[in-house]
Amino acid sequence: MLASMSSRRLLIAAGLALFGWTLAPVAPAAADPAAFIQEVSSKAITEMAPAAQETDQQRAIKLKPLMEQYFDMPAIARYMLGSYWPKATPEEQAEFTAVLTDFLALAYGKRFATYTGHEMNIGRVRDEGDRRSVVFSTVKLPNGEPARVDWTIDQVGDAYKIADVKVEGLSLAATHRQEFASVISRNGGSVSALIDMLKQKLGS
Repeated sequence: MLASMSSRRLLIAAGLALFGWTLAPVAPAAADPAAFIQEVSSKAITEMAPAAQETDQQRAIKLKPLMEQYFDMPAIARYMLGSYWPKATPEEQAEFTAVLTDFLALAYGKRFATYTGHEMNIGRVRDEGDRRSVVFSTVKLPNGEPARVDWTIDQVGDAYKIADVKVEGLSLAATHRQEFASVISRNGGSVSALIDMLKQKLGS
């Protein structure tokens, strides 16, 4: 099932953390991974302030450029397709990356139909080596319970990019990877079938 309970919880917590937290004033530029996460929050708060009064599609339109700017969508797309990525044609790879970005923007956007603002606290940063870091944080869910949210940050050239989000140890990228692999497998290994299904989700 493309939208399982675990993935919905991941989307709720990650969406609130990424586009709905409140933090102290931030530095004008991302000097380190923690400052980068703060920079994302500052931009997202500005863009998503009137989100509750907008439609899902309007919110998705606002979120898409933020995701393209702050997420490493090409790398995330490759990871989510897993072993099917090299089997896909260059055209399918490009189309999947584009459709995936639209799909995630819409999925995150739906989280703000009742947006009221939520708190997040940034903790320590762990250097993973090979230009990768993990920023640890906690975010308060709508039910008031705290959730641990870990941000995997890659340094791509001179910029930082979000490579994954883990909620209580569950990876958003890995969860979708399993779901997408199941869809492709049920359709005889066709990546196009997954792309068509995501397009249907976008149109529904």
